[in-house]
Amino acid sequence: MELSDKVVLVRVDFNVPMDNGDIMDDARIRVPFATVKDLQNRGARVVLMSHLGKTSDQTGIRSLRQLIPYIENIYKSSVLFMENYLDEGAKSLIEKVPQDRLILLENLRCHPQEESCDLDFARKLASLGDFFVNEAFSVSHRRHASVFGIPQFLLSDLGENFKKEIKNIEEFFNHSSGKRMAIIGGSKLPTKIKLLKRLVAKVDKLALGGGIAGAFLSYLKNDPTGIFDFKEYEPEVKEIVENAKKFGCELIIPTDFSALISAKSDHAIMRSENSNTTVFDIGPDSVKLLEDHIAASDMVLWNGPVGLFERSPFEFGTKAIAEFIAKRTQDHQLISIIGGGDTGFAMKKFNVADKMTCISTAGGAFLNYVENEDCPALEAIRISRQKFR
Repeated sequence: MELSDKVVLVRVDFNVPMDNGDIMDDARIRVPFATVKDLQNRGARVVLMSHLGKTSDQTGIRSLRQLIPYIENIYKSSVLFMENYLDEGAKSLIEKVPQDRLILLENLRCHPQEESCDLDFARKLASLGDFFVNEAFSVSHRRHASVFGIPQFLLSDLGENFKKEIKNIEEFFNHSSGKRMAIIGGSKLPTKIKLLKRLVAKVDKLALGGGIAGAFLSYLKNDPTGIFDFKEYEPEVKEIVENAKKFGCELIIPTDFSALISAKSDHAIMRSENSNTTVFDIGPDSVKLLEDHIAASDMVLWNGPVGLFERSPFEFGTKAIAEFIAKRTQDHQLISIIGGGDTGFAMKKFNVADKMTCISTAGGAFLNYVENEDCPALEAIRISRQKFR
């Protein structure tokens, strides 16, 4: 479309990790680069909208102003910061800004109406621009005003990285050939039940780690750990195990573990029958087991570390598997799709992030899309296209 002198609102996710005012990882600021530059090259004025901080509780709100030096350095454009963007005259001010400058709105979550998806608030945001682009896949699962509300008032589209995130996931599930393997870790089974139910019907192999593995070990009467009380979720675990058999999905469950024996010791490797202490990682036999199954697969989707990788020496399992997947990927023997959040952080910690086929910028949104094959952000885009075309 003709964008010369038009104002394009771009929802980005600049919710970067910070320590005493310093950004620890600027990856999320870099994500929308291609989309923003394309819009600028087509003559548009670009307005960036984001949040910084986890909740609308004012104690968790931080100003986006502190990100300006990083944005200007990455985008090679000066930034006009707008704190009072709901005031009368805000749009006329935006329209006077030189096209080669970026406009950054103050933290959206300064307004509680953002998270409650107040449509009047969304309408006010939409009034600032002519078009809307969502380039924040990592918040695509949120029904927030800037994600779900704005497209109801403006013709809207997805940014390049957003499209790429979806394409990577869809290609994993829809590829016509090749053996698919999923590795699902994490400590809390309830957050992964829906995901596991979908995966057993879609993949050839499903490997489990962390507390999730403990739940299945308990159900299968082979639990040395006490890591998870499976009884509350026994019907779900039973259904997953039975469906795995029904769909021909091989469940891969750890056989040995790394456990903290006492406060005075580091750790000890234990087998599935010889201890009842607390587990923090999978052991070397389980790593070898997973590696053998990865080697027999053409595609791997990984969400959730298999152990407490943040704490030495319990990074062993996650690190070994990450390095093995990275090598297979670099040797063109594997397509590797890594879910964001803790898993993506682990890949960066072990220096293999750039060796994977793709690493999602999202954690919860990645999980949500794999589970549902849809998200509120996409629903909003469909509403926009039906309304404005």
